[in-house]
Amino acid sequence: MSEHIADGGNGVASPIGVPEKNEKDVEEVHLNREIRFAVVLYGGTSLAIYMNGISQELLRMVRGSSELADKDLDPVEKVYRDISLSMPGGRTRFLVDIISGTSAGGINGVALAKALVLGSKNLKVLRDAWTDKANIDQLLNDHSVSRRSRTESVLDGGLMYEVLLGTLAGMDSADKGEPLADMVDLFVTATDLVGRKVPIQLTGESVDEPVHKTVFHFAYAANPEDSSKALTNDFTSNTMLAFAARCTSSFPVAFPPMRLSDVPPMHRRDEDLSRFFPKGDDYGSRVYADGGYLDTKPFSHAIDLIPFRSARLPGERKLLFVDPFPDGRSSVRKGGGEREIDFVTNARLAATTLPRREVIRDDIRQIHTMNRRLERLGALQDRWKTDQKKLALDESHEPQPLNIDKLYLADLVSLKGYGDRYPLYHHLRVYSTTDMLSNLVAGIAGIEQESVSAAYLRQLVRTWRDSMFNAYDEADERRSETAFLSDYDLDFRRRRLVHLRAEAKKHLDDNRNNNAVRNLWCQIDLELIRLGHLVQPAQPNREILLGNLDIAGLTAALEKGYPKFAGAIDLPSKYQAAIYIYKGEAKLLVDAAMQAIGTYLRGGFDDASARIRDVLADPPLKSLLAEYERFHWHDVVTFPFLEGTTAEEHAEVQVFRISPADSKIDPSPGKLAGISYGAFGGFLSKDWREHDILWGRLDGAERIVAALIPDPTDPRRTEFTEKLQDEILTEEFGEIGKDRRQAMLRRLTAVNMLEADKLKAIQTLFDSAPPIKTREDFGILYGKPLDPETPQLIRWANRAGLIFSKMLDDLPDNGALAGLGRVAPPLRAGSVLAARLTLFATPGRYPGMLAERGIFLLILLGVILFAISILVHGSASPWLGLGFILLGVGLWSLLYVVERILRDRSPLPDAAHWILILIVLAMAVVGLVTVVQFGKEIAHRTFPAQQSAFQQ
Repeated sequence: MSEHIADGGNGVASPIGVPEKNEKDVEEVHLNREIRFAVVLYGGTSLAIYMNGISQELLRMVRGSSELADKDLDPVEKVYRDISLSMPGGRTRFLVDIISGTSAGGINGVALAKALVLGSKNLKVLRDAWTDKANIDQLLNDHSVSRRSRTESVLDGGLMYEVLLGTLAGMDSADKGEPLADMVDLFVTATDLVGRKVPIQLTGESVDEPVHKTVFHFAYAANPEDSSKALTNDFTSNTMLAFAARCTSSFPVAFPPMRLSDVPPMHRRDEDLSRFFPKGDDYGSRVYADGGYLDTKPFSHAIDLIPFRSARLPGERKLLFVDPFPDGRSSVRKGGGEREIDFVTNARLAATTLPRREVIRDDIRQIHTMNRRLERLGALQDRWKTDQKKLALDESHEPQPLNIDKLYLADLVSLKGYGDRYPLYHHLRVYSTTDMLSNLVAGIAGIEQESVSAAYLRQLVRTWRDSMFNAYDEADERRSETAFLSDYDLDFRRRRLVHLRAEAKKHLDDNRNNNAVRNLWCQIDLELIRLGHLVQPAQPNREILLGNLDIAGLTAALEKGYPKFAGAIDLPSKYQAAIYIYKGEAKLLVDAAMQAIGTYLRGGFDDASARIRDVLADPPLKSLLAEYERFHWHDVVTFPFLEGTTAEEHAEVQVFRISPADSKIDPSPGKLAGISYGAFGGFLSKDWREHDILWGRLDGAERIVAALIPDPTDPRRTEFTEKLQDEILTEEFGEIGKDRRQAMLRRLTAVNMLEADKLKAIQTLFDSAPPIKTREDFGILYGKPLDPETPQLIRWANRAGLIFSKMLDDLPDNGALAGLGRVAPPLRAGSVLAARLTLFATPGRYPGMLAERGIFLLILLGVILFAISILVHGSASPWLGLGFILLGVGLWSLLYVVERILRDRSPLPDAAHWILILIVLAMAVVGLVTVVQFGKEIAHRTFPAQQSAFQQ
């Protein structure tokens, strides 16, 4: 049995390794470690409802491990607290600080991130929205459809936005407390259907290319010095959050794309939303659609941020990705041999499946590469320390000279301990600092860091640096590059703090109750946050650094010289062009801007260093003070290995998946109701929505425990999983589960055909006590709720078909039909006819049943005519009867095929469906032509005089 017991004098271990504790004093146990999660949420249409259950468990995990009092936790959250107390190393806090979502996952990501920032008690508001308002009956877009209005989607996008906005507003007014994270970054993907024109630099020229990938970034950062005020908080903008959620979930045909101008003016007139869009962008009229078009599994945003996210306590970093559609299919047949790839499968794989699989593989590979690199860096640092001791290299590491800012590179190399290896390190720092400065100025000016404009700006900053500083003393007015590093090198200060934190962690590993080191750790974390805001200043500081007039003047001067820079063929030519531009109108503006930034940064550096040294002055921290002072020598060895990057987090990133296929209770993805009807099933039944939320909570809890306790042999993993799932079942079938109990009763009644007295007894039992409290009960009694009633499905199908036929009829000739010329109107009419035919053939519709009887009468007429032509000599040709028969059989077969497809009863592939439809259409056409031809012949024989007169 596990012996992982949190220390602190709380007694002996309980059966699952949790210290026996009093409810009133558990909060007094120090938080010793933390586990930070980055969460990636895939798309999944109505499986967003399943992901809502997972999001609920993530929020409960964070709350349960937080510093909230036990009395403020529900039973499920108390289990997460027990897990927190049982972790190796003592009480551990679980945090979610990075969320990246697309499509259906984007909606849940928005709600989860806002709940963390608000300190929400639960996600009940979003759950209620999913269960009560995500109803196909309300969402179908025929409430506002009229003959005059243009119809762009089957479902009502305006209603969806209002639901999202109302949900977010409801979260603001619901029970909440202190924020549950110090920093939260949310990334919501979308697709810009038109694309922003962004220049790509080619040799000697630039070419504008449209960029369609879009990501809306929302950030929260607590103020470490004043908890009542946030340094950054984008989560107060419900208008923009709802807009991003609505855009990312604009599933084609189902919901229309969205523009910011579509948001009712009352929701956006009091707020400046420009900060969420690229500077200078005509964001109000841009058309955004589902983020899953180009980025259905948005790992990169989370992966890129992980290395630069600081930690408050020693701990671990994990990445959870939620995949509601796990693909377990193989290219090998069950009977052996490779599965055949037809042209349809080939097209599908090329267009969608394979690119997305490979992108995921690349993202995971990037994490593994980062882990290997950090592992090598740790090994290198250990070897370096061994070298210092074994080779007595510490003796050559003298303190840095007090006048180091005045020393040039040659002066430094001549000093003891620097030697020949120092110049490479020096030059790497200079270029890294130049890049950091370029990014800082680009951010202030609203220029994208990877754009051609940013490359242009980087060359100008380099030109400024070379005009103001020099590596060697050449008897001019330029200062030393050492002074440049002292004034501007923020990344060196960040690396030094990260190294000091790593050394402090070793002390805490030896003694978790070392208060001096704990205080130092907190101060380091505080200074890392401050440094981060130096390089990404908030709006007030930006205005201090560079006023709007300065930015406008600088931008105008740089734009004037840009054509000369863009026309340069190679990098030396571009640098010469930058020199020419800098020495012109831009010099005074660039010099003033860089001087202001240098004063701002150096002041922050000096203040941070003074505060850290004050803490390190505590005698127990003498060895850590020495590490801090000697870091310069450590950096000479390790920084070249980092290749100019600065990672704040040196922990391995562990990756875990949450999906229906990972469940130990039922690993079948088909257990989810939302997967039905092309993943729209969740919108068809409230019982199904409640069902999927339940599975989301059960699967989410199981996989969260697996991520927290990765060792499958650790008994705590099974015990905590079972305890969590039992508490979830008790809650879901308890007070909040009235509808679920009724759905369960209806299913049991339908399956077992219970007699009236037994049914009444069971109903009384269900009303008086939860029928399911444990996993065992769940396995025996529970099953997927009944399907929606067929008549209701038919009514929804009819409404959807009418909406879709109007969408087809509303297609403009200059839109999807552009370029087809005269063919466009018939094509539109044919599409509408096909939609109406589908409606006509929908099972159970009265017109369809009436038509079937008419068709059988047509066939009967053909049989009678055919029989008469055979039995009565000199009567009409038998081809007339055959024509009626072919026409009737063709029409009936067409309706039958369409009906089978609508019922999802046809085992044939899609290509075969179309071939079969074409065949029966041909039969109907042949029959119709035959009937018409013989009709003409009969008319000619019957009325020859009239036909002759008509022809004359």
